[in-house]
Amino acid sequence: MSTSLMSFLKERELDGLLLVGDSVCHPDIYYLSRFLSHDRFALLACESVSILVSSMELSRARKESTASAAFSTSEYGIMERLKSDPRRAYGEVLTEFLKDQGMSILAVPEGFPVGICRVLEERFEVSIVKSPIREMRSIKSPGEIEAITEAQRACEDAMRAAEMLIARSMPCGEILVDDRGPLTSERVRGAIEVSLLSRGFQADGTIVAGGQKAADPHAQGSGPLPANSPIVIDIFPRSGKTRYYADMTRTMLKGEASLEVEEMYEAVLLAQAAGLGALRSGIDGSEVHEIVCQSFRDMGYPEREKVGYIHSTGHGVGLEVHEMPSISEAGDMLLAGNVVTVEPGLYYPSVGGIRLEDLVVVEDGGCRDLTVYERRLAV
Repeated sequence: MSTSLMSFLKERELDGLLLVGDSVCHPDIYYLSRFLSHDRFALLACESVSILVSSMELSRARKESTASAAFSTSEYGIMERLKSDPRRAYGEVLTEFLKDQGMSILAVPEGFPVGICRVLEERFEVSIVKSPIREMRSIKSPGEIEAITEAQRACEDAMRAAEMLIARSMPCGEILVDDRGPLTSERVRGAIEVSLLSRGFQADGTIVAGGQKAADPHAQGSGPLPANSPIVIDIFPRSGKTRYYADMTRTMLKGEASLEVEEMYEAVLLAQAAGLGALRSGIDGSEVHEIVCQSFRDMGYPEREKVGYIHSTGHGVGLEVHEMPSISEAGDMLLAGNVVTVEPGLYYPSVGGIRLEDLVVVEDGGCRDLTVYERRLAV
């Protein structure tokens, strides 16, 4: 078990940290066990990690997980307890399991199932804590960085597929068309998804938004893509094998760019360079964010409510696409091994939006950019 978790438990005089849930939707559970299951199971972290799974999953858990020990709910009479009192059955099984593990004072994270917690409180002293695992996950190991880099390469291949479609299209009035007719957000998004699926990656919520729709940073986009106007493409795929994400945004334009759009693009490009140049271990994310904001102010783009630069500069990426640390007004201290995005943008309803996003590893003297995809407006 990691020294940071052991210190967390020791400082609070806790015997262990208990997590309950499936490891598909709960990255902390997957992080500690490396056991991927759609079914709920329990994980106890103390001096080592133990998991309690259904009898159906026991064999696979012992083969695939990194837990020191795996136990089955059948060993604790789950079926008999379900017949007796189904509402308390799982909590009672957990109680017996935790007693066998020598627990007296437990920590459970915020969001822990209330019904189970109430049963456990009959036997144990239970403290609800902010999970320390999320902070632990923010420092990536070399193996994790390798997995994220692999995801980034898949992301870039998908971006290339999108760019090819846009580059091959032609302006026709106010929209882009090709030999199949109008080029739509849906078609470009489909090409991105096919590219990712062919490499074992999935992407939900991919953004392909052009024109006024791109003025909303999280609008996915729909319908025909505009000619002569910026198209924001934001791809954040996850590996089906490693579960790690990547994240990248590029802004493209097919046709003639107005002077206003060209100046906005240059401002975002320089603001991103300022943010990347400021990144290093030991700097606070709020300071990096302010450097990016000042870059925009220097170029004549003051911060305004609802328009201009209206979001944070970046965020951590790993088993979640948005995790610690934050590069924002609130900010977190950046440490070597963080993998973060730097993604400034400008948004005006009359013009649309422009955003550029790279994925980088924070190091002691700066950062290492995992993104090799070029930045260019015209395609």
